[in-house]
Amino acid sequence: VRQVLIEARIVEATDTFGKSLGVKLGGLDLRAQRGGDAGYQLSGNNRVAFGTNYGNVVATTGAGGTIDTSSNFVNLPASTLGVANAAASFAVSIFNASANRFLNLELSALEADGKGKIVSSPRVVTADQTKALIEQGTEFPYQVATSSGATSLAFRKANLKLEVTPQITPEGNIILDLDVNKDSRGETTQAGIAIDTKHIKTQVLVENGGTVVIGGIFTLDESSNETKVPLLGDIPYVGNLFKSRERTSRKQEMLVFITPKMIADRTAAR
Repeated sequence: VRQVLIEARIVEATDTFGKSLGVKLGGLDLRAQRGGDAGYQLSGNNRVAFGTNYGNVVATTGAGGTIDTSSNFVNLPASTLGVANAAASFAVSIFNASANRFLNLELSALEADGKGKIVSSPRVVTADQTKALIEQGTEFPYQVATSSGATSLAFRKANLKLEVTPQITPEGNIILDLDVNKDSRGETTQAGIAIDTKHIKTQVLVENGGTVVIGGIFTLDESSNETKVPLLGDIPYVGNLFKSRERTSRKQEMLVFITPKMIADRTAAR
């Protein structure tokens, strides 16, 4: 009986890139707290004060309360892009000689770049025109409702599977009926765990010992987001002080390779 060794290689490659730019803009008026006149002259005895929020503007006038020195007019820092490290930042403060009025600016930026590859290689030996199956995976439990109104436990598979039926032709080539499956755990929902699936089912003619790509999937996910203060963020050049920007790109590709090899009788597959 002639036998065939079938080896599949499922290669998944991921390439991610992200860039984020942000800004913080704040100001302080401490003249009332340091013995001076609060705010700015309007007309007569009227004055106006500015603050980053209601509490700060009241404290600036000296009417009471404590000024929060960490608050900002614009608080749009660079995002973390899903990484643990915080964005790099640079800050500058402009203040008067009495050190009681401040204008603070912080610029932040972060760039992230990542690459990854997963290679799965199931293989199986079977006789000519005999179906073979090999699989490995995990069964995730989830609850289902029964006709009586109660709930019972069921299982959902996430597995790596190679199902194949080889047929050796008179010319020495091999026809393969293939069913290849590559699952992974997805999101956890209220109904249970979702399963991300990648599945290909096909028939292909391959020469003995040859390798062929039977299929693949390529995905590209690009996004560009901008957050800004209305009107101020639209001013040319100066508007960059009132906005944050984020751009991300994620490429993912999967290719499935198949290599069949005829083996002699009583010869072990390596």
